[in-house]
Parts: sequence; C-alpha cells; structure tokens
Amino acid sequence: MFKPLIFTIVILLFFSCKQTTNELESNTKNDTTAFVSRSYTQSIFLTENARKEMVAQKYFEDFENTMKQFYNSTPDRIQLNAQDLTEVISKIKDSISLSKIDRPDVKARFNILYSEALRLIDMSTISTISNEEVNRKIENIIYAYESILAKINQVYLMDSNEENVDVQFQAPKVLSDTLPESKELIRPEKKLKQIKIP
Repeated sequence: MFKPLIFTIVILLFFSCKQTTNELESNTKNDTTAFVSRSYTQSIFLTENARKEMVAQKYFEDFENTMKQFYNSTPDRIQLNAQDLTEVISKIKDSISLSKIDRPDVKARFNILYSEALRLIDMSTISTISNEEVNRKIENIIYAYESILAKINQVYLMDSNEENVDVQFQAPKVLSDTLPESKELIRPEKKLKQIKIP
C-alpha cells in the first residue's frame, strides 16, 4: 500500500520539478531576448603610420580584439569582456615603450577606459541595474576607446608635421636690400621756391 503511494508522490514531484525548470528556462529566454544588445559601428580607426607602430606594441592586438567584442555582443558576453578589458588595459599601460605614446594625455584616456570597464563589472553584481543603464555604459566604453584612437592619431599627425616642416628663422632680406650702401642716409635737398615780390 505504501509502495504505490510513494511511487505516485515521486512521479508527481518529478513532473512538477520538470515543469518549474521549463518555466525557469522560458523566463530566462524571455529575459535575454528582452535585453537585445545594440550593434555599434566603429567610427575612428588608427591611421596607417600609427597602426604600424602600435601593432608592434605588446598587448595592443589583444586590446583591439577585446574592444571589437563591445561593438556587437550579448550583455553576458560583454560583462565577461569587461573583465578581460581591465586586465589587458593594465598590461598595456605598464608596457608602453613608444616615446610618442608614453604621454600623460594618452595614459589619461587609457585610465578613463579602465574606470568605465570596472564600473561595468560592478554593474553586473547589482540586480536593479536596468538594461538601458548597461547599454549607456557600453556606449561610454566605446567612446573612451575611440578617444584613445583619436588621440594616438593626433600624436602621430603632430609628429609627422614636425618632421616635414623645416622652420628656419633668419633676418628678412628686405631690410639689407633696401638700405643704401653708405652708412649715412642721404636726404634730398629741398629746393625752396623763391617768392617774387612785385
């Protein structure tokens, strides 16, 4: 008598557990589809000269590849990428060997991007964060990344302009050409008109 009763309870529990797991799966699917990640288009790229030297920098390609994930990815993947991004930024900041890029204004932009990535990691631990707030943070990260690229381009542009322009300061030749050969200035004599008295 107890065996059929126990068997029935086990079957009921099994089906009820299976039903709740199906409901949980459908809820999580609805949550992920409700949070559709936006696609972003990269608008700033390194110039050819800057790219040649930056690719030779240690960790720069890892940095670029990690950042590419932010332009089109799911929120879960982006939060994992934020962790990778903080690690790669701290490595690249410590390993910059190009004197052109080893400047406070470039490093400040790396620091801003690093801070934004840390904030995104913190946001993943807060359950009340809205999808819109996460998307705004992703936009901030993309903006910070592109400001790094723009600054690097600017540094290389200024450097190439300095190399191409040869500035020489000389006394203007006009002054020496217009002076007469003698040291004294010769003033023309004024001829006074004689007034005839009638």
